[in-house]
Formats: sequence, structure tokens, C-alpha cells
Amino acid sequence: MAPKWRELADRLAAQIHRGDFATGQRLPHIRDLVAAGEGSKATVHAAYKALEAQGLVTSSRGHGTIVRPHGPARPIHLVGKQVVLREFTRDDVTDVLAIIGDDAVTTWLSFDSRDRVQAVAMIEGTLERARQEPRTEFYLGVTKRDDDRVIGFARIGLSGVQAGKLGYAITPKEWGRGYATDAAHALVTYAFRELGLHRVSAAIGPDNTASVAVVQQLGFTREGVLRDHVFTNGAWRDSVLFSVLADEWSW
Repeated sequence: MAPKWRELADRLAAQIHRGDFATGQRLPHIRDLVAAGEGSKATVHAAYKALEAQGLVTSSRGHGTIVRPHGPARPIHLVGKQVVLREFTRDDVTDVLAIIGDDAVTTWLSFDSRDRVQAVAMIEGTLERARQEPRTEFYLGVTKRDDDRVIGFARIGLSGVQAGKLGYAITPKEWGRGYATDAAHALVTYAFRELGLHRVSAAIGPDNTASVAVVQQLGFTREGVLRDHVFTNGAWRDSVLFSVLADEWSW
């Protein structure tokens, strides 16, 4: 049986997701929940700290606990020829797990396969960073144009002066259909046109021929090898570095 603070936190989280508490609204004061029989002061405090850790609320000393925005202030929605790139939501956990929990995918990524708890944490972290100002990470779910289920992701993290690092992955059952190429093209175009970047790079495992083909098709240039660049699947792995500049990009 879950501890009482966890039961309370889960119930309040469900209410927040359902919209029972509006963004900016204060949750009931701890003493009011104690008086309502929800548990001791320590129990309610622990529940509120759990909600804060999930990014659902923020504590404002002296003014109660306030519901946070559920997503970025300026959500991104990019439409490619085949795919749509959109912000993640907490409802995407199962679809995300099918990607980052699959060894066929993560063998090519910079991290090992993750479980459901880690998939939830990944989405929560993505949403948290998307709310930051200025925003330095653009981590988006990839869907088909006629289906809102997430089939992959594409990410650009800002690094250096007017520079960004590109990454992407597609669920195995959708490989070979051009979705990664279309998603990467839409995101890099956004990076150059809207973010004003000068350079976008991609570090790819030497044996990942499909991903290498994606960036080469998009006009990236091979720069060299990053030795022992990532530690994944129990071993160090090199990466091949590719890049493209704004004035080289095919709009």
C-alpha cells in the first residue's frame, strides 16, 4: 500500500491534469487539508513537495502552493511534408517508452534503454526546460500528420555561439519511411530561420548508417571523429561529427 502522502499527491496530480485547478491558482492551505482529515501536517507537506518535484506546482513562501503552467509559454508546432513536431505532453509516456525503452533504438543513442519511470522523468524534464526563459532546448515529439501519437523525437540543444546540436530517433516499426529526414529538416529550418543559429551539428555513431544517410541527404558535412564520445551499452563509443551552416542550408 502506498504511503498516505503519495496517495494524496497522486489524487491532487490527477485533479491538476484534469483542470480542476487552473494555472496560477493556489492549492488548499496545508492546515485546511489537515482539518479536512487528509493527514498530518507532515503528510500534506510531503504530498506538496512531491507535486513540486513533478513540476506541477511551485511553492511561494507565505502565499501557498501555486499550480504551474503545464507547458511552454510559446508552444512550438512545426509541420513538415510527412510529420508534425510538437511539444510533449504527459499523455505521451507510453509512446515515448516504446522508443527510449527499445534496445534497437538506444543502441544508436547516447543513453541506455529506459523504463517507464525514467520515461516519465524524461518528459517532465523536457517540459520543465521548455518553460525556461530563455529557452535553450527544443525537444519535440514527432507524429504523423494524420495521427497525434508520438512515433519519435527531434531535439536541438543550444550550445556555443549561435550553434545547436541536433538529435533524433524514430520508433523501429516506422523506420525507412523518411520520417527522421523530414523531422530533422523541419527542426533545422526552424533553428536557422527562427532561432537565428549559424551552425547545427550532429554527432552520430560510426555504424549508424541510416542516421548518417539522413544528415548527408540534408547537406551536412562530415568534420571528423569524436573519440570515446559517449559511454553507452557498457562501453565507450566514438561519434562521427557532421555539421551544416545557415548559408549552406536547403530551405
